Amino acid sequence: MTLSMKLDLAIKAKEATASADGYVIKDKGCYSTYMTNAEWDAFKNAMSAQALEEYGAGGGGELYEKDGRPPKMACYGSSSRMIYLLSRDKEKDGFHYEKKLSTTVGGTANLDGFLDRGDRYVLIEAKCHEPYSAKAHSVSHSYEALYTFINENMAKELEIAAEKSKCGRYLNVTFRAGGEMIAHFDLKQMICHLLGAATGALTGKLDKKKYSFLYLLYDPTALPITEEARAEIDAIYKRTVYECGLIDFKKLFRVILAFLQGKITKKKLSEEDVEQIANGFTFTLASQNDYRNHL
Repeated sequence: MTLSMKLDLAIKAKEATASADGYVIKDKGCYSTYMTNAEWDAFKNAMSAQALEEYGAGGGGELYEKDGRPPKMACYGSSSRMIYLLSRDKEKDGFHYEKKLSTTVGGTANLDGFLDRGDRYVLIEAKCHEPYSAKAHSVSHSYEALYTFINENMAKELEIAAEKSKCGRYLNVTFRAGGEMIAHFDLKQMICHLLGAATGALTGKLDKKKYSFLYLLYDPTALPITEEARAEIDAIYKRTVYECGLIDFKKLFRVILAFLQGKITKKKLSEEDVEQIANGFTFTLASQNDYRNHL
């Protein structure tokens, strides 16, 4: 059993209403880290039309079986499930799930949560069992120029090493901040999200001057985890928090804005406007315990 599965089962064990059984797929067996089929149906039927539409449009198999696997959101360690349960009563205030933003560099940034607070945007990424699984460290060659620019403008603070994959189609990347390896915090994805926010700001699709990025990381310290798994799970959680603290996200956002300013020509902002956007950026690491205080 993987470490992420042990975390899933610990979350399941903490929920008094959870059945001992799991999700069953014919000819595939029972998935014990997931809700039962009946529990999932009840969960999904209770979701709002907005949530169903936005998660359904994501294409990631959140709501439906895909490739012989249960719906991702039916897993107790699903980050989508976590943010939905914590945010669903904010839908009336304009909260959205699976917000898509162009990155300009390549592809689309998919934010787990997005809220327009009037004076600022709150952009949210959620992580539950993800830090406890191996990560893919390959990216498109389209990111090479950005990574070089970051290296040049954040020397010694943030270093990105990129090498061609054996097939030559991708770049294999590693990240260091303050000279230390970033192994558990998903910096590759975070850069993609910052590209989405910066593109929105520079193109006018996101017209506010202030951006608050909220990183929702599940805190496992109160879970009923076996002694065998406790030490490793706690170590990874603490290391993820530590790695996050090594990175100056305001400066990284400013560097990404500067890089994109030369790529986006339809709406050229003044240096003063770009600096105002950069200064209005904040990054907050939160857990399920204090997340709502930051919305």
